[in-house]
Amino acid sequence: MSKQAIPFGSWSSPVTAELVAKQGVRLGHMQVFEGRVYWLESRPQEQGRGVIVCCDGQSKTDVTPEDMSVRTKVHEMGGGDFLVCQLGIFFVNAIDQAVYLTDTSGNTKAITTVSDDKSVWRFADFSITPDLAFLFSVRERHDISPVKNELVSIELKTGEVRVVAEGHDFYSFPRVSPQGHRLCWTCWNHPQMPWDGTELWVADIHRDGSVNAAHKVCGGEHESIYQPAWSPDGVLHFVSDRSGWWNLYSFRDGVLNALTPTDNDCGIPQWVFGTSSYCFASESDIYFAFFEEGQQQLAHLDVDTGHIEPLELPFREYPGQLQFDSNKLYMQAGGPALPLSVFEVELSSGHYRDLVGDGELPVPIDFVSIAKPVRFTSASGYQSHGFFYEPLHPEFCGLDDEKPPLLVMSHGGPTGHTSSSLNWQIQYWTTRGFAVVDVNYAGSTGFGREYRDLLNEQWGINDVNDCVYAARYLVEDELVDGDRLMIRGGSAGGFTTLCALAFFDDFAAGMSRYGVADLEALAKDTHKFEARYLDNLVGPYPEARSVYQERSPIHHASELSCPILILQGADDPIVPPSQSQELVKALAEKDIPHAYIEFEGEGHGFRKQENIVRALQAELSFYRQVLHIDSEEQLEQVPLNG
Repeated sequence: MSKQAIPFGSWSSPVTAELVAKQGVRLGHMQVFEGRVYWLESRPQEQGRGVIVCCDGQSKTDVTPEDMSVRTKVHEMGGGDFLVCQLGIFFVNAIDQAVYLTDTSGNTKAITTVSDDKSVWRFADFSITPDLAFLFSVRERHDISPVKNELVSIELKTGEVRVVAEGHDFYSFPRVSPQGHRLCWTCWNHPQMPWDGTELWVADIHRDGSVNAAHKVCGGEHESIYQPAWSPDGVLHFVSDRSGWWNLYSFRDGVLNALTPTDNDCGIPQWVFGTSSYCFASESDIYFAFFEEGQQQLAHLDVDTGHIEPLELPFREYPGQLQFDSNKLYMQAGGPALPLSVFEVELSSGHYRDLVGDGELPVPIDFVSIAKPVRFTSASGYQSHGFFYEPLHPEFCGLDDEKPPLLVMSHGGPTGHTSSSLNWQIQYWTTRGFAVVDVNYAGSTGFGREYRDLLNEQWGINDVNDCVYAARYLVEDELVDGDRLMIRGGSAGGFTTLCALAFFDDFAAGMSRYGVADLEALAKDTHKFEARYLDNLVGPYPEARSVYQERSPIHHASELSCPILILQGADDPIVPPSQSQELVKALAEKDIPHAYIEFEGEGHGFRKQENIVRALQAELSFYRQVLHIDSEEQLEQVPLNG
């Protein structure tokens, strides 16, 4: 059947904003215990409520009490929110941040003190002793100033919390050895972020839950240690980038052994707690995820022989939730034709099964635009990376004399990465006739430390250049319309977007979602975890104050000339609403067309279904107005000011 030719960007699509929101359940921490897999869902249809789901292989059950929501706020980013053991499920309640236990009979009780002054103590990232007497975790104290992070033990009989390690600015990955005699952890200090430099420590555990003989194994300011873990026979393993790549190592009898000495990253940046990019099937069998050209694969490592064998699976994203149990792998994964979900993989047959849904796509596969990796030379001469998505619809095509408008996406972080997994937000655009390029700009994970370090002191320069040059590359290849380029991003990606609009004339419009407009304000007013992040990305503050001002879009409003849409959460602790409000004020003073929508009850990332829908529809309305695209699709018009 021939396709109907109508203008790009005007196509109607079954990928509605409601579908995107419904498919937008956020998957969090995951664990396998005694043949059952547990994972955390943040549900937009329940106002972002965090629910632990248990799957026994046949059916799924919500195991979180109906009047509670699971989510830790340590580092504000969270992760490592629960732990399953023989006693039941320990979890952090979102409202008061106390640790609770839902026992095997279904009864729930608080383990730590519930304070009237909510969230003064926050807990995350749990490990339990084999005798079930003590939990070890990270505690973040907000009852003192400045905020203090430390490692603690929680005596389960009494609820007593005891500090076992302090003195560093941050801690993560407390892990008890299988015999219960040793504890390992990672720690780091400002201005380092965990992907810059961390230390790996080990200590002896006593029967009363105290530790001593703590000593550093390795790490420092220029070595990033990720995911320390004990093998079944008690050998310490971890990921380190000492070679320039995040590779897997073991530490036995004082000897460090490189297990995956390749030019591939086997780790991910430690934005959240409790991630796992490798797991043990036995003391000599390890499964791990590694990056190759920005996409991930899964492989098996035979520790005795050193042989590495990639697995033939359709996934190209493994976001750090990998578990083994009874000859099966359990993982969060996604691929170009598979949205991110929880999968069970039978190792004997290679058969995989989606545990979250029924495995069926909500729209036919011929609506899905598949990611195409692209490489291009950026301003400074290095090779940058991204994924390109062509407009695709089984019923429509563009007019003969036009190229599609392009939407450039800049991911958050900025130390993160974008993947090629099926993303319904991207398909929302491609099924309407927009082309999309999702850029893994300098600083992104998956291309080694040298590529990550390209953003040091260059934030607002190299990332922006990469997004601009990605668009120019596609224009030169005659794949998109050079007069209809747009750019969008959230958080750090919002900063990249605003810089691109202020310092380049390539774009016809842009959208910033809780983006950074004022670097100086961010340096003064953000949470502890990222309080010194900019030291490496921009320079030490206030010594480099002039650089902060020079790079901040808020000080270059006069150079902004194209329409801008700004979306902001009213309760954002990471990029406060004041950032967006000041930018809006500057845009109004310059009579630059703009729209501003602030969402009540939302933080750094929109969790409520109605807000996800409203934000997407507003963005589509905005672009169509700016590009003068008429469509039969009925949308509420976003009023433009200026």
